[in-house]
Amino acid sequence: MIKFPKFAVMALAALAFFATPAVAEDAPMEIAGAMTVDADGVIALFDEHPDLVVLDNRKETDFNAGHIEGAVRLIDTEITADSLSAVIPSKDTAVLMYCNGIKCGRAANAVEIARDLGYSKIYYYALGMAEWKDRALPVMTN
Repeated sequence: MIKFPKFAVMALAALAFFATPAVAEDAPMEIAGAMTVDADGVIALFDEHPDLVVLDNRKETDFNAGHIEGAVRLIDTEITADSLSAVIPSKDTAVLMYCNGIKCGRAANAVEIARDLGYSKIYYYALGMAEWKDRALPVMTN
């Protein structure tokens, strides 16, 4: 029978514990300061707000593969006061933010940043492109 030193067994146990993959949390379905909408709500927003700004908060490859018509790509990690003011005329302009859905989380981050910067008409499409594609709604490609 082979005997392993006690420290080796402890090291392997620690490695197994810390090497387990982290489970990412889903993005929230609701965020204070924003109104959550589903696909039907997104469609209604286009009728209700002719000046609606649609921000796609995904990576460029995702955006190019298909996005909601009229969307401007602004990934959450590049959002600043200046980048938002460059695409949203005023802080009370209606803005819709979306990403790939609740497994993505980029839109949730973007919504929180915009809210903290004082934007007041934020619509959060939590289910994002996952629902949009499941519903076979139209997408634009680059």
